[in-house]
Amino acid sequence: MKADTSEITCDRRAGVALITLNRPQARNPLSLSFAASLLDLLDELERDDSVSVIVLTGAGSVFCSGAQLGEVVSIDGIDSEIQLRNIRGFSKVVQRLRDLDLPVVAALNGPAVGGGAALALACDIAIGSDQATYFFAFGRVGAGANDMGCAYFLPKLVGAARARHWLLTGATVSADEAYKAGLLIEVTPPDRLIDRALEIAQSVTAASPRRAAAVTKLAINRGEDADLQTCLSYEVYLQTFLFTRDEHKDRLKTLLTRLGSG
Repeated sequence: MKADTSEITCDRRAGVALITLNRPQARNPLSLSFAASLLDLLDELERDDSVSVIVLTGAGSVFCSGAQLGEVVSIDGIDSEIQLRNIRGFSKVVQRLRDLDLPVVAALNGPAVGGGAALALACDIAIGSDQATYFFAFGRVGAGANDMGCAYFLPKLVGAARARHWLLTGATVSADEAYKAGLLIEVTPPDRLIDRALEIAQSVTAASPRRAAAVTKLAINRGEDADLQTCLSYEVYLQTFLFTRDEHKDRLKTLLTRLGSG
C-alpha cells in the first residue's frame, strides 16, 4: 500500500514502511512543508499495527540536501518568528524519530548534507551505498553545526574529538570513513541498498514483537543520558510489562517446545 505527497512517499511492505524523500530534481531538500508532512506520516505509521519498522531513504542520487536555500534560509532574511517556527519544525522531526515506537533504518543512497546529515543521525540504524556521504555544511552559509541535534548525536556516535573536528571544519565524510567511525553499520553497492535495508528491517521484526522492539529502542535512548542505576530501574519496569504480554508468552512457549523436542 502506497501513500504519497509531492515530496514524501510511503510504501508498506510486509511489516516495513519504506519512506522515500521524493524531490530528486531538487536534491530532496528540507522544505517549509517537509516537517509537517513527515510528522503526519510518522503519526500515521505509529498507529498502524501492521507496521513494525521504517526504512528512510531518498530518491535519485542524494539522500537529503538539507534546508531548501532561498526558502528556509534566504539572503533577504525571514521574519524571526516565522524562522523560529520553521526551525522548531525540523527539531520536532528529530525528536519524533527518537520517540517513535518504530525503529528507523536510514538507507543513505547519496550525500546527506547539513540538516540531511542530522536526519540520518537521528535514525536508529544507518547503512549507505558507496556513494553516500555525510557533509556537515552548516558553516558554508554562516550557520552553526548545532542544527537538528548534530551537536548531540555526533559525539555520542563517533566520540567528541572526531565530532569537533568534523563539525568545526565542515567535513565531508565518505561512506568508508563513516563505516569505520561507526555512523554506518555497512556499505553496499547502490543497487543493493534498499534490498539490504529491507532485509535489516525484516530481521528486526523477526527478532522481536513490535512492542518489544519499541521498548528496546526506548531503553537504549534513555540509557544514553541516564546513570546505570536509573537505567536498570527503568528496565525492570519495562521488562515486567513485556512479560505480561501475549507476544512474550507465545514466543516463550514456542522456544520451550523447540528446546523440549531437541
